Parts: sequence; structure tokens; C-alpha cells
Amino acid sequence: MVLDTTSLLRFLEPQVRDYGAEVELESGFWIVFAVPASDHSANEHARTLLQDAAFAHDCGLSSDDQWMLYYVDSANRARARHWLRDTVAISRGEIRPTAPEYQAWVAELAESPKPHRIARQLIDLHARGEVSAGVVRDARTVRACLDRLHQREPLFFHAFHSLLTHHLVDMVVLLQQLVAEDVILKNEIVAGSLSHDPWLQKRQDWAAGIHHTLVRFRVINPLDQQKNTVLGNPYAAYLDLHGIAGQLVLVVDGFTATVPRAHFLSAIHSIRRSLYRGEEFRELGTHAPWMTDSMAYPFRFIRQKLDSRRDLPPIDALYMFERALEE
Repeated sequence: MVLDTTSLLRFLEPQVRDYGAEVELESGFWIVFAVPASDHSANEHARTLLQDAAFAHDCGLSSDDQWMLYYVDSANRARARHWLRDTVAISRGEIRPTAPEYQAWVAELAESPKPHRIARQLIDLHARGEVSAGVVRDARTVRACLDRLHQREPLFFHAFHSLLTHHLVDMVVLLQQLVAEDVILKNEIVAGSLSHDPWLQKRQDWAAGIHHTLVRFRVINPLDQQKNTVLGNPYAAYLDLHGIAGQLVLVVDGFTATVPRAHFLSAIHSIRRSLYRGEEFRELGTHAPWMTDSMAYPFRFIRQKLDSRRDLPPIDALYMFERALEE
């Protein structure tokens, strides 16, 4: 049985809201779904969804035989909770939540003796679509990474540069956490004389790469080489996405139109939902079955931006566009 998006969300949303592995059945067991035992359609939906779930689960009737309960034990609860929220996000076309085990890797990044390996693992996961752009977005983690750069370890410069290059550090959070001392350190290393030590030469290259990325996203002002204190949102600046009072001003093929933010966000979610289904962005167009008149202009704006930035993966661009909408 294949569930269409509407049927899937109609079933999942109230289940996640009311149960979602948050309600304890009995000590050590948590309800994932609870549906009337006589509702054959709802039970089929539950079984269809759970048949591909990568965690152990079971089901059984309630004590009064009125409900069929689908549940997990405590050992599988975290995986079940993530799976539920991830399935909803994919169905809605939203940014996918990070799995608990990958959150642990991100949290370890600033303290790890081998940060380059964690960075490589996150990059590989991102390439497979298992973590989103901006996965390093916790403010304390970003600040801890900036602090560790002050230890001047070449390998950490390599790790941080790699994460930035693959869009895995959230630029909004980075701008908020960046302080003058961080910029001074970067400028000092980039401007220093060339070392005879190959590792220190590499560190200088990686520092220059970090600098280039921060300038590209306007986090660093290219004129004075200091933190950009008037910038509101690096993604909005990078993508030329501007607006006020809930409206965006979009220029497509030389024509300007004002579009509600909500319509732009709907276009982002619809495009991302198609990408989650395995469709190629270049094959999408205004003829797509989900396209509406209100989404057509935002879609054309997004397509125009990606046509001019072929090196930017569409799924990463959608993350940036969505973050750029935040005021």
C-alpha cells in the first residue's frame, strides 16, 4: 500500500501530536500509534509506515480491545521519535531533523581529538541526504568551534573549512557568534609570512578559505575586513532576497514583483518535497502538478538564482532560502 502525501499527513500529524513515542504505555514502553481496532484503513496505514522503520516495534490490543497500540521499548524510543518527525518533515517538504546519533557527532566536534574525521563523516552523510545543510547550528557548538580555532591547530582549521565549504555550518548562527577576536585571528594567519612547515602552510590556506566563505556570505565586510555589524541575515544577502513587512521583492528576468513570504515558503517546501522523492531540480518547471499561481513567481526566482550558481546544490540552496526568510 502506497500512501499519498495528503493521506499520510492526515494520519501522521494527529498521531505525532497525541502519541509519537511520548506517551508511556507501561513502564519502559512508549506508544507510537494508537488507532481504533475496528478502523482497518488506519491500521493498514500504521503497518505500511512501520514496515520500513529501522527500529524494533510491536503492536497489541488495549485492555478493553478497543484500540490497536503500536509501541516501542525505551531502547528504541529515540529512534522512533526521530523517525516520526523525519517522516513528517519529508512529507511536508521541510528541513529534516538531525538524527540523535548525528547530533552527538556535532556536539563532539569542538572537543574531538580528530575533528577532521567528524567533519568528513558529516560531509558524507550530507552527500547521501541524511543530514541537511546547516547541521552545525547549535549556538554553543558554533561558539566552541570558534574558540578552538584560537588553539591554531591545522587539523581543526581543515575541519572547519571543510564544513563551511559544504554549507554545514549555519551562517546565521555563525554571524551571531563571531566576535572581533575571531576575525583578528583569521586575518593574522592569512596575512602572515609563508611558513616552511607544510602543515602551517596548509593552515594558512584553510584560514584563507574560511575568510573567502565569510566574505562571500557578507559575514565579513570586504572593505574593512571586519565583522559586518549591519548585516541582518547572511543568507538573505548572499541570495539577494529582500523584503519588508511579510512581503518579498523579487526580480525575475528584469521584472519586479512583490510576493508574500508565505507563498515563497510554500514554493520552497513543494520543491524540496519533490527533491526528497528523488526528482531532479533541473527537470522541475511551472508545469509541475503541485504548482499554483502563487508559487510560480517564487519558483522562477529560485530557478534563476540556481541557474546563475551551478555550484550550489539545490537542496542546500533551499535551506538557505528558508533561513533567509527568517526575520
